[in-house]
Amino acid sequence: MKYVNQLVELIRELRTFTLFWLGQSLSEIGTRLTGFGLSIWVYQNTHAVAQLSLVLFFTTLPGVLITPFVGALVDKWNRKWTIIFSEIGASVVTLSLALLLLTDNLQLWHTYVAAFFTSVCGSFQMTAKAAALPMMVPSKQMGRANGLILFSSAVGQLAAPVLAGLIIVNFQLQGLLLIDFCSYFMGLVTLLIIDIPQPEPSVLSTRGFIAIINDIIYGWENISSRLFLMIIMAFMSINSFVNGMITVLINPLILSFSTATTFGSVMSIAGCGMAAGSMFMSIWGGGKKYLSSLFIFAALNGLGLIIAGIKPSIPIITLGITISFFTLPIILSINNTIWQNSLNPSVQGRVLGLFYTVTGLAAAFGNLGASPLTDKILEPMLEPDGILANSIGKLIETGSGRGIGFLMIIAGLLMLVVSISLYSYFAWNKINEVTNTEVIINNQEIINDL
Repeated sequence: MKYVNQLVELIRELRTFTLFWLGQSLSEIGTRLTGFGLSIWVYQNTHAVAQLSLVLFFTTLPGVLITPFVGALVDKWNRKWTIIFSEIGASVVTLSLALLLLTDNLQLWHTYVAAFFTSVCGSFQMTAKAAALPMMVPSKQMGRANGLILFSSAVGQLAAPVLAGLIIVNFQLQGLLLIDFCSYFMGLVTLLIIDIPQPEPSVLSTRGFIAIINDIIYGWENISSRLFLMIIMAFMSINSFVNGMITVLINPLILSFSTATTFGSVMSIAGCGMAAGSMFMSIWGGGKKYLSSLFIFAALNGLGLIIAGIKPSIPIITLGITISFFTLPIILSINNTIWQNSLNPSVQGRVLGLFYTVTGLAAAFGNLGASPLTDKILEPMLEPDGILANSIGKLIETGSGRGIGFLMIIAGLLMLVVSISLYSYFAWNKINEVTNTEVIINNQEIINDL
């Protein structure tokens, strides 16, 4: 009950954050509706997975690659207006697509261009929002605030397929795009009526391309000079790599022995798990020791993946995936809180930009690596006559999809072992942890002599 009261206190007292959260939640849901609706349109008009993959590629990779430059600019610019202009840019893209549809002029290459610009705008939005949060929320409430933000994302991810399907049936894709445009408008209204404080400008904040490169280098020095932050970045890169693989593997794991309807049911239940994890984090706040919490829930994430891969059984897979999805928003919220509470506000854009690029690339490599590892190596090994059939195959069974299950088990074991090892390392060396009352001022070290 104490945690619930603290969450209510956060929403009631922090008017600026509450309005910011509500407006951005509407925008998040609208964005996910458009993404889901466009994927349906592309597949219906091409019947080619390759074309759909290209849209996903242009939606993800450009934003990841430019984020270090975005981070440097976010630290120079007003963060509130950076978010506003990036929202305006994304809304213009959405409105353009709607107009092209209404005039029967929408072509496939338009979706690639739209995905590219949406990715760029999304990079500015993500980095500016993360850097602005510490200016609106006290450090002791940062975990709950991050939990609420990820709760909005989880609800959007869960609701988007259902809502998008209903809207497309009744109003077609152009109706969905117009609804997304309205959600951007509501987000803009809330941004215009709130005030997001600006940090003191950095001494390195100068103009020109060389200055931006220097700012990026300075951001990297803020990370590389602290072993603590380097360890967290490496750990979250492993987590992103693993989850990048899992994103690719879940679908074929289930469809290898079941139906698309069953797959949808499993993902709905897992999505509820993600929403529950986000709400749990919003109420709990991360506890007193963030590092311990991070590694404990990451280990639980690994355990969920092991369970999901162990048998070709829908109840077992559902249990494992739901456990994994439940822990994801908690891991991400705690990680965000650690970085936000460990950095001077004036350098958060640069540092977070680099962090998002490294972990984003790790997720992309996970996406790319999952298919060849299963199709070329593990699946043949776990055929009834494969070389692992009489060893590993006796434990997890053989046949179609068992190589995918084995890779999920390996990924889960990796997360479990790394999490337990780092938990033990920090506990054994009695290293001070980031607590929910600590915040770094004037770029001081969070951990001394590490």
